[in-house]
Amino acid sequence: MQALGHIAETLQDSQYTHGFRVDSSQGIYHFDCSGMVHYVLGKASPIAREASRYGLKGRPLARDYYRVIVRSSSDAPRSGWLQIDRVADIQPGDVIAWLKPKVLKKSTNTGHVAFAVLPPVAVPDSPGAYLLRVADASSLHHDDDTREGRDGFGMGTILLLTDSDGRPIEYGWVGLRWRTFETRIAIGRVI
Repeated sequence: MQALGHIAETLQDSQYTHGFRVDSSQGIYHFDCSGMVHYVLGKASPIAREASRYGLKGRPLARDYYRVIVRSSSDAPRSGWLQIDRVADIQPGDVIAWLKPKVLKKSTNTGHVAFAVLPPVAVPDSPGAYLLRVADASSLHHDDDTREGRDGFGMGTILLLTDSDGRPIEYGWVGLRWRTFETRIAIGRVI
C-alpha cells in the first residue's frame, strides 16, 4: 500500500502502455497493469516479484500473476504469496488477477491484475456480489475512477461476483454499471 500511495502522491504523467518507463522522481509512470504490479512488487516484496517471474524470460503478464497465485497455498505463504479463497477476506494490498474471458476474443491482453485498496463491500440485496476499490493501470475507466480524462495509473471500483463458497467467478469492470464477465479469478496476498 505504501508503494501505491507513493505513485498516487508523486504522479505527474501516466500512460497505459505495454512498454515500461518509470521515473518516480519526475512522477512519470508509463506501464500496463502487469508492469505496474511488477514495479510495485519490486518495492514491496522482491520475493513475490521473483516468484511471479518463475520460468519467464520477460516480466510477468496478468496470466502469470493468476498462475502464481493459484499455485500458492491458502494455508501458509509460499514464495511470498498466500492465496485468499473468499472475496469477503480481501484486504488492502491484496492482488486480484483474472484471465481474459473467452468472450473478449479481440483483446490481445492475457487478463488483468490490480491491487485492492479498500476492503470489499457487500452489495445490498445481491448475495455474493461485492464492490471493490482497486488500483491498476488501464486504458479503460472503472466506476468512480480517478483517471479523469487520461489512462494509465488510477483507482476505481469494480464488481466481483462469487459462487456459493464466496470464491470469485465473475467481474464487472465498471462496478454495478456494466455487464459482468465470467472467468477464472485469483486473489493473492503478498507476504
